[in-house]
Amino acid sequence: MISHSDIAGLILAGGRGQRFGNLDKGWLRYNNRPLIRYAMDAISECDTHLISANRSIHDYQELDALVVKDRRADFIGPLSGIESAMNASSAEWFYVVSVDVVGLSADWLDHLIEKQQQAKALWVGTHIHDRLQPLVGLWSRQLLPMISEYLDQGERRVMEFVSPWQDSYATIPSDQLVINVNTPEVLEQLSSS
Repeated sequence: MISHSDIAGLILAGGRGQRFGNLDKGWLRYNNRPLIRYAMDAISECDTHLISANRSIHDYQELDALVVKDRRADFIGPLSGIESAMNASSAEWFYVVSVDVVGLSADWLDHLIEKQQQAKALWVGTHIHDRLQPLVGLWSRQLLPMISEYLDQGERRVMEFVSPWQDSYATIPSDQLVINVNTPEVLEQLSSS
């Protein structure tokens, strides 16, 4: 059985933020709080906290987390952040949460652990409102060599990488508001509602 002490919470905040005019999404605000704070709430059940970030390093270091920069150059994507964090931590499991996902409850991790125990999978994702979100999930350290090899081959697509385990996911209840704030329009809609 996986326990919370086996799991490091990992927030992915290392992207370019191209859809947001190259702003660091972690510091965009919703309800007067930076998005990074919602992600920190989501991983609060984990003993260890990591943030994958490639800029705003000093700002992220002010939070209760180890900040890890990508080992690979050129912002090649979230798998690079996961790879770097796995190399920086001895945890066996990583509760990965993208910084632009708002509304995850702190106990969502328990649902992922339960699903992993049923499926015995190396990866368990989250199904949010009819869409699989691979970057809200439980990732095994055993994936590290596969991630490295995949990236070494020039591959970047997360959905393709997790496809062997695509049936291993937990579903957010439809009455729970969890939003992926991946465009300025989504953030504007959220802020005006």
